[in-house]
Amino acid sequence: MKPVTMLLWPALAAAVLLAVCFTRSAAAAPPQGSSGIDVRSLGAAGDGKADDTAAFERAIALGRETGQPVRVPRGRYRITRTLELKAQELTGAETAAWVADEETLPIILPDVPDGPAVRLLGGGSVHGLFFLQEWKDGQPSERPAIIQLAGVGTRVSEVKIMGAWDGISADGKSNVGRALIRDCFLVNIHNIGIRLLGTWDVSWISRVEVWSPASPRFLAKGIGFLLGKNDVLLMSDCFVFSGDRGYKFAESIPGAEIRGVTWGSMANCSADFCGIGVEVEGPHTLSLAGGTYWTHHSGILIHGKGAQVRMSGLEMKSNSGPCIDVQGGSLVAASGCQLRREMEKFVAPALRITGGDAVAVSGCVISSTSSAIEVADGLAGVALSGNSVRENVPEPPVEPNQAP
Repeated sequence: MKPVTMLLWPALAAAVLLAVCFTRSAAAAPPQGSSGIDVRSLGAAGDGKADDTAAFERAIALGRETGQPVRVPRGRYRITRTLELKAQELTGAETAAWVADEETLPIILPDVPDGPAVRLLGGGSVHGLFFLQEWKDGQPSERPAIIQLAGVGTRVSEVKIMGAWDGISADGKSNVGRALIRDCFLVNIHNIGIRLLGTWDVSWISRVEVWSPASPRFLAKGIGFLLGKNDVLLMSDCFVFSGDRGYKFAESIPGAEIRGVTWGSMANCSADFCGIGVEVEGPHTLSLAGGTYWTHHSGILIHGKGAQVRMSGLEMKSNSGPCIDVQGGSLVAASGCQLRREMEKFVAPALRITGGDAVAVSGCVISSTSSAIEVADGLAGVALSGNSVRENVPEPPVEPNQAP
């Protein structure tokens, strides 16, 4: 019979070996429950004067190595080179406040004339930061977007961008499917708020406001949302104020390699004080539900061939042009909408149909200070039914708390 100690030795050795391996694995793993890598700990001054780019780059490299997020505490950080994030997060202080008027977020001061401030590769994420673009001579000029999407599964959330030429933009050559942009405030943008194209998977834009009353260029030429080739684009609760176009769907976008159309929906989106609320150019397939479009010219403009646009429950008021202007498309349907064309010094219908293969308008309330509906001769595919129509309606008085 072997001694008991000899019988226990193999089991004891295995246990010791297992403990050593576990200890080594734990030591190699990133700390659990860590708050992340603080850019201040790697040399960022956060005083708005020093160049903090190198400190951010060190933090991002260490975060990539250890699998931890990069944290940015309150302060003002000047950045002079593009920061690239892949499968990692750059995040500011958590806050319960909406990212609009109060400065509750850490501030990034980008000074990168030849590239974006942040480029998000696959799985890259930016959260809880305020990007403030300062122009040395006070005059904005064309330059890349503040945040560029260049990979699948990127996220931009609770971000404020102010004074930029372009806010958030896909790079126009990469698949940026499953992008998520939510709870963002883009103020005084000069060219494009969000440019999204190249999504071969479902993507989301939700609760994003583009508010640019201080930029004359944005009212003359700016676009809140420029949308190209997107598969299953889901937009909800977005708003554009004081742009030439609130939302534009285009088959070809200047500077982008990717061409194509959007298949998707817009729910409870709105535009105010814009030239045109929604422009659909080309064979996009869209569903618009709810929302308000108060515009200088047209509320919804559809032109080109092949578009399929379904609208329900929209409230539209236009000054000089039709609330709905159908110049093309293969199928256009509107139901349960309100169309008001209210300024007497302009002569235009509230609904104009001069093209399109099949157009159906039903159950809408339509009124104008001149004729309410205009349909071009020779259009065989137009069906109008169950609408309440009023013509030559007096222009309503301006309320004391409203601008004329």
